[in-house]
Amino acid sequence: MTTATHPPHYHPPPSHGSQVKLASGLNLLAGLYLLISGAIGGAPGGGKANAVIFGIIVAILAASRAFGTAGPWASWLAALIGIWMIISPWIYGFAGHGWMWNAIVIGIIMLVLGAWSASAGTKTPTMRQP
Repeated sequence: MTTATHPPHYHPPPSHGSQVKLASGLNLLAGLYLLISGAIGGAPGGGKANAVIFGIIVAILAASRAFGTAGPWASWLAALIGIWMIISPWIYGFAGHGWMWNAIVIGIIMLVLGAWSASAGTKTPTMRQP
């Protein structure tokens, strides 16, 4: 029995699809966390509705990206929502409350994961030359 071997200069490209699925899957979990923490947590004023609505939106965007039904735009939109979550404590006037840190941390997570998912899908694999 013979086995196929690749020349020593061949390096299989990383699976960008798996990076998109990983980043989007984690962002889906972040969206669900935001939804649940907003619904049962002590978010003051408009923070509760903000968390629930944007948690649902990010979960839908991330799931559609993870399952391949949406393009990189969905991840960029989720990243923009992450930016919104970072600044929302000052917009809604709950800066200084404990909920502020929840919004900021989850916003940073959504921003990073959204950008990672969007950029992972735009790379093209290449073959390294000897």
